[in-house]
Amino acid sequence: MKQIFEGTVFDILPTQNGILFSYHKDTLEDKIVIGYKMLSFDTGSFSDVAKNIYLLTKFGGNYKAVINYCKNYILTKSIVLPNGKVFILKPDGEAMLIDADATPIWQGELTYRGCKASDVAVYKSSLWTAFSDCNVLLRYNLSTMREELRIGGNNSPFNKPKSLFIKDDTAIISNQNAKNLISVNLESYSVSEIEAFEEEVIQYLEVGIYRFALLKTGIYLI
Repeated sequence: MKQIFEGTVFDILPTQNGILFSYHKDTLEDKIVIGYKMLSFDTGSFSDVAKNIYLLTKFGGNYKAVINYCKNYILTKSIVLPNGKVFILKPDGEAMLIDADATPIWQGELTYRGCKASDVAVYKSSLWTAFSDCNVLLRYNLSTMREELRIGGNNSPFNKPKSLFIKDDTAIISNQNAKNLISVNLESYSVSEIEAFEEEVIQYLEVGIYRFALLKTGIYLI
């Protein structure tokens, strides 16, 4: 594993041939200055990018309208769906499904026993949600937003599941406090540990043949 960027990174987004991320660039008068960088797989180098490129990547082509629903677009989680709809999860647990014309289709709170959802991802017609403070994953029907399935709870394999990444039929959970990655098969619901780290893991993603982990100290290539 190799560190490729050192510092406080807020989120990493996949691009067609690289990654794009927001990070703590500076502090001015007790206010955080956000920076945006892109790593190109073609050149193997980082470059600064404008905020609108970050917003376009995160919220889709209608990002100017979508971010009006976000109190904090950096900490808001988003899923750009193939039909142009966008699902957003705000830091306070409020979620919205927004149509391609930026009209809200559904909105409500994603909470479980008083815990706010920490991340969301889509698999087939379902919305999978991580609840970091409750050590639970919940599956919702994306059409009705009704809860369908729960993994975890009293005897949970999770210890602060911060985020989730879905590839094929597998969800990979960033198990923050346990400092590891947990694999969950979304068909059989089997659970296993696949990777351990020396510090808290905040986010995991794959882009092409490359695997990345966001830890407290920065971005690492696995």
